[in-house]
Amino acid sequence: MEEKEPKIYRYNDDICFRQCDLANEGNNLSKGDCTCFYAKEENWKTHYFCEQYGIHLHCSKHTGIELKISKSYSSVILKCPKCDKDIEVNSLDEILKDCLKLLNMPKFQDAKLIRLDDWYIPEIKDKIKTETDYWIKTEVKTDRDGDTVVVLYVGKKDSKGKAQIFIKPEKLQLTSDHKDLDPATVLSKIEVTLKDRKLKQEYE
Repeated sequence: MEEKEPKIYRYNDDICFRQCDLANEGNNLSKGDCTCFYAKEENWKTHYFCEQYGIHLHCSKHTGIELKISKSYSSVILKCPKCDKDIEVNSLDEILKDCLKLLNMPKFQDAKLIRLDDWYIPEIKDKIKTETDYWIKTEVKTDRDGDTVVVLYVGKKDSKGKAQIFIKPEKLQLTSDHKDLDPATVLSKIEVTLKDRKLKQEYE
């Protein structure tokens, strides 16, 4: 198995950190590079678990050296054997959780923001090819009431902007998102035929 390249992340001027091989949840039959673990016997096998959420603190000046940890009544002392410098912190647990938050930042920085008052469950997505300068994409979702929501995205191929239109058959609604493009910039008319009526909007 190919070994992963070790990664050290910066926390502050004194502290760096890494994730150990036990960082991911699950039963691990080897402690890997974890230096703060406990072992537990399950089904006649020894499983290893990290006591520090899979986070290990290193010296920022000597990144290959893991900081020694000693606890007193009111604080925690971190120390690099080479620097011989005491780093006093209030809570080791808070630092470990801060490190986890830093690791999560790249994962969630481009995440889609969902408004809680418009909670939809995605079901079907489709992108429709056209022979024009416009593109169309549709999604069928279910809102928190269990009703169908057809979302229609329409935009110009040379522009990042888009109009977002919501069709709600059960609620007999045809609306658009005011935060996106005005539908009038890309459409002249939209008409939805339902079982007992038609929903229509025309734009000048």
